[in-house]
Amino acid sequence: MLILLASSILAVACNGATETLTPDRPSVGVTASPLPPRPTASLLLSGTVPPPLNTDTLTPIATAIATATDIPCDSTTGYCVEVGHFLLERPIALPGTITIDPTYLYGSTQNGTRQPHHGVEFYDASGTPVLAAADGVVIVAGDDKGSPPYSPWPNFYGSLIVLEHHLPDLNQPLFTLYGHLSKIEVQTGQHVRAGEKIGEAGASGEATGSHLHFEVRLGENDYDSNRNPVLWLKPLSYEDGNPSGVVAGRFADGKGNPLYYTGLNIQYFPELGGPQAAAYPVETYAPEDHPVHADDKWQENFALGDLPTGHYRISFILASVLYERWVEVKPGKLTVVTFIVE
Repeated sequence: MLILLASSILAVACNGATETLTPDRPSVGVTASPLPPRPTASLLLSGTVPPPLNTDTLTPIATAIATATDIPCDSTTGYCVEVGHFLLERPIALPGTITIDPTYLYGSTQNGTRQPHHGVEFYDASGTPVLAAADGVVIVAGDDKGSPPYSPWPNFYGSLIVLEHHLPDLNQPLFTLYGHLSKIEVQTGQHVRAGEKIGEAGASGEATGSHLHFEVRLGENDYDSNRNPVLWLKPLSYEDGNPSGVVAGRFADGKGNPLYYTGLNIQYFPELGGPQAAAYPVETYAPEDHPVHADDKWQENFALGDLPTGHYRISFILASVLYERWVEVKPGKLTVVTFIVE
C-alpha cells in the first residue's frame, strides 16, 4: 500500500486550472445505500449532521499546472460533466438484481484480501437469466479449465461466455465476459442481439455464492485488457424517470502517476444545504499484480455509477486532516474530477 505524504493537495479543473483543497470538519459516519429506489431524506444516516457547503475551502491558484492527467473540457468549477461512452445494456433484467455490488467494485482488493477486481458483480440467484449487453458474436462458450486460459488461474470463471462487439465510434473491438454461469445457452460463432438471453447466473469456478461476474475488455480478449464496466454500462433510471449518473476521478502525483487510496468517501446531498441522503466508501484501483486499467480517455482510478442526480461531497483524510471537494452529478452524464498530490 502506498502511503501518501504531501505538503499540498490540488484539485485540477478540466481546463487545466488548479485549486487548493483546505481542511474541513471531521467526516461523518459512512454506510452504503442500496440503489434503486432513488435515495431520499428518509434514508438520512442516523446521528449524522450534513456539513455546510463552504466555498472558502476552494481557493483558486493563479498559475496552472499542466500534467498528463488534465482532462479537456470547458469548466470553471474544478470538475467536468461529460457525455460518457455508455454503450452497454445491463446483463441482468428486472426482477433480477440489476445494480452493481458496491462492496467489490472494479479495481478493489476488499482491503487487501483479494486480487484487484477485473470486473463487477451482479448478485443474483442461480438460474437468473443473463443477457447480452450489446449486439455481438459469441467467441467463447464453455469453461476455462483448459487452453487457452482466460485468467491466470484455471477454472477461475467456471462456465463463461465472451462476446465480441463492434460498436459505433470505437476503432477497436469491445469484449464482454460473463462468468460463474450455471447454464450456457449459446454456441461459439452465434450472433446475438442486445438483451437476448445467453445463459444463467450461477456459482461455477471460484465463486462465493451465486452471482454474475461481468467484465469489459477493450481491443483484445485477454485478462489484462480490462476496463471499468461502470464507464460502459448505461446508467439506470430511477422511479421518478430521471437517469442516474456516474462519477469518475483520479488521484495522482505531480508527475501524473496514479496513487492508491483506500479511504475515499462520496456523500450524496440532493440539495445544497439539505440533508445527506446516502454515502459510499470507495477504494481507488489497487496497483498490484495483474493491475486494472484506466479508461483511455478519462484516465480515472476510481469510479462509481448509478448515482442519483444532485450534489456530492468527495472527501478523504490525509495526515489526519480532512479534505473535501464538491461536484454535481447530472442525469445520464459522467462527472470527472482529478486530485493532484504534490
